[in-house]
Amino acid sequence: MPILNWVSDGLGMIVGFLVCLIPLIVVHEIGHFVMARWIGVWAREFGIGYPPRITKLFKWRETEFTLNWLPLGGFVRLEGEQTFAEEKDEDTDGEASPAVLTEKEEAYRHSLYAQPPGKRILLYLGGPLMNLLAAWVLATLLFTSGLPIARVVINEIAPESPAAEANLQVGDTIVAINGEAVESTSDVALYVQQTLGEPTEILLERDGQSLAVSLTPRADPPAGQGAMGVLISGVDSGRLKHYPLGEAFVYGSRYLGQIVGVTVLFPVYVIRGLIPIEQARPVGVIGISQIAQRSVEDSISTGAAYPILNILILVSVSLGIFNLLPIPALDGGRILFAIVEKIRHKPLTPALEERIHMVTLMLLVVLFVVITILDIVAPIQLP
Repeated sequence: MPILNWVSDGLGMIVGFLVCLIPLIVVHEIGHFVMARWIGVWAREFGIGYPPRITKLFKWRETEFTLNWLPLGGFVRLEGEQTFAEEKDEDTDGEASPAVLTEKEEAYRHSLYAQPPGKRILLYLGGPLMNLLAAWVLATLLFTSGLPIARVVINEIAPESPAAEANLQVGDTIVAINGEAVESTSDVALYVQQTLGEPTEILLERDGQSLAVSLTPRADPPAGQGAMGVLISGVDSGRLKHYPLGEAFVYGSRYLGQIVGVTVLFPVYVIRGLIPIEQARPVGVIGISQIAQRSVEDSISTGAAYPILNILILVSVSLGIFNLLPIPALDGGRILFAIVEKIRHKPLTPALEERIHMVTLMLLVVLFVVITILDIVAPIQLP
């Protein structure tokens, strides 16, 4: 029934949102919290979700850890983040007791805007760096938990090609080349290129039986035929390859580097036409939740962690890089303000800077609403 399907999809997107976005936003805020502690800025509150508050979980030193009603990630409320400098002037009148004055002075010393620009830049970097660090850990875990091994199947065979002469057939599975196990189509390309013009042993699987044949890949094949003269594709074999921790760290680091590179250069790819403009549309919370929902379903159906781990890596990298954009209200915008202050040796007042961030935040909220509406009226096409 349409209503039941709608309810099911809605619940699925909620699960995707809870599994994917909220933990990574909390990780981002943990980065700010840890960096604030390191440079000596007091965090008055670490909130999971946004107010109104449900309850105070506990207090550690000067920080209250709270649980809030709006499940939109989390936040860190730093000492003096808004107009502390002005409040300090108002609170240091002659009627205050020495103990109160001492407490106010100590709080001001540990406030955000009492820190030099260099320390504030480190604090603002804490969130994005924590997202990238989390993505690095997840990328390593991706390879240790196992990635699917492809079954390489022959789809077409060119007439009078080495494959045709060796009696390869459509539907054969290439198992190994010269004793090297084949786990992807790229393996076939790599191993064949190493034996151009030389006799090559191909281990096949046909109708459940193993079959060994020999052929000589061509160094200069006709256009569109390839060295062996076959068209191949990768089909999920249902098996996973688990990598040792050392190899997983290396491969995970490479994979993370590729994702970061593609994310940073994404606008260049769109301008150059390497990515179609229809695929370059921004995706909001609903779109990301749909992708996360599909990933959770794939992980459950396959009994493997790689679908959900992969989307967590992509979203974590996106969060980290997006927050580094030099836009007020984002970490990158705050870093930009701190750099300008360091250059001109004169800061904006904390109140003015926070107002600028607040106005920009309102504009970002409007953009967020527009993207969300776009996700609803023109949902992304999931593969």
